[in-house]
Amino acid sequence: MATKLDDVENEVFNSGSGVGFDPVQPEESEKCTELRDRVKDVMYDAFLEKYGGERYTYERFLAARNNNIDKAEKMIKKAIEFRKQRNLDGEKSEEELEELDRIFKECEPHWFLKFWGYSKEGNLLTYASVKNVVLKDLLEIPEDHIKRFYLMMLDKAFTMQNYANTPPRKSSENSKWNGSIDVINLKGISMSHLHISGLRLLNRVLKIAQLVAPEIMDKTYIIHAPWFFSAAWAIIKNVLAPDIVAKVVITSGSAEKEILEHLGGDREQYEDLLNSFSS
Repeated sequence: MATKLDDVENEVFNSGSGVGFDPVQPEESEKCTELRDRVKDVMYDAFLEKYGGERYTYERFLAARNNNIDKAEKMIKKAIEFRKQRNLDGEKSEEELEELDRIFKECEPHWFLKFWGYSKEGNLLTYASVKNVVLKDLLEIPEDHIKRFYLMMLDKAFTMQNYANTPPRKSSENSKWNGSIDVINLKGISMSHLHISGLRLLNRVLKIAQLVAPEIMDKTYIIHAPWFFSAAWAIIKNVLAPDIVAKVVITSGSAEKEILEHLGGDREQYEDLLNSFSS
């Protein structure tokens, strides 16, 4: 059976402060060992904890760069530099924490993605609804605030995935990283979602993930896709790795059967997922 985030939130986030988990680690590969040796002079413990532990960190960055060690090394070093410049892992003053809280409350009502909880397989399950995106509203918020909010959301996702890969939620015999299962609902998309300035802003914000996020997806369902989305997807998929494209299911329908399977067949949870933005 799937698990709503509400039911395990305190365990995952320790009343919002975040906790460190110890995900089940895979066998160390030769490339993992080499990558670790290359970045050992700049690596730090908080970074390893954020990205899944001693071995998974390197395996995930390798996966994000198609097992190319040179590219994975470059990505890790850029991610470390980025996180240090913005003090994402360091101690924060009370004033800084209060400012982050204000930014989160300012941006969260306008965001289009929710963390629903965990699938029956243990994967982080997210739901995004395009009809909830009002790009003109986002333009009223300082861009720096939106980017900082997005970084908070990414770090929240990292913590939730660490939880998903930690015993007893995951068997020690399973070395595969439990990534996210994402449902993106395009139902209700209209011309208002094609606001050029807003789309450019959203693109600048989402590109941050290319700097700090290794590949974290197991499966993505893009549902209720209109006919014109196929042209956009033909462009988008050209910049994605083939293994990522293979994980994306696009349908003009609801993918109800597939999504229900991730929820253990629980229709009440299915309806709850689709109504993530109703509360």
